[in-house]
Amino acid sequence: MSCSSHCCGAEKIFDEKGVRKALKKYSKKGPDNFSQQLIDALKKEDINQLSMLDIGGGIGILQHELLKEHLSHTTDVDSSEAYITGAKTLMVENGTQDKMNFIHGDFNEHIDKIDKHDIVTLSRVVCCYPDIDKLINNSINKANKYYGLVYPADNIIIKMGIGLMNLSLYLRKNPFRTFVHSVDKMNDLIASHGFERVYLGNAFMWRIALYKKVD
Repeated sequence: MSCSSHCCGAEKIFDEKGVRKALKKYSKKGPDNFSQQLIDALKKEDINQLSMLDIGGGIGILQHELLKEHLSHTTDVDSSEAYITGAKTLMVENGTQDKMNFIHGDFNEHIDKIDKHDIVTLSRVVCCYPDIDKLINNSINKANKYYGLVYPADNIIIKMGIGLMNLSLYLRKNPFRTFVHSVDKMNDLIASHGFERVYLGNAFMWRIALYKKVD
């Protein structure tokens, strides 16, 4: 895989150990709070036979849960090969091989090969990208109807925590970094593409938002 140093650094964090832990937790407890809120928000909409692009999908919790609500198909783009393998494990268990597609790599490096989807989700992904303008503009251009985000709260406590995390990554010589982007800036970018927010939720440090394309 061709990737930036930041993207390749993600492979060292989102590794097989993390996948095993995530699969075990999902098997025992189901979706975590922030995932469930986004799932429930989408379930309130008419998503029958819609398609979904899940950027940085991890083990595919959003995809697996929403395929139960009769999505037509999903595409998972993730820079972690280990997490794609985990998502495929659940895919086989659920018998959804004919409905799930996977792309390994940085979404921004693969946009030309990705079709538009009715739903685009980025759960805990914007905090992993340095260029928020590029990520949001490229990803929302792939959304026909809905755009879902899970992102860290924009406050001083969270920023301090993120700073400590980045210091730890620096000391470990990992080029990957995490970010707290301006919520107002993200909302303005999304609104400029003709989307309005229809849901906003909280889960500790995370904020969960669903946007809908204005007709």
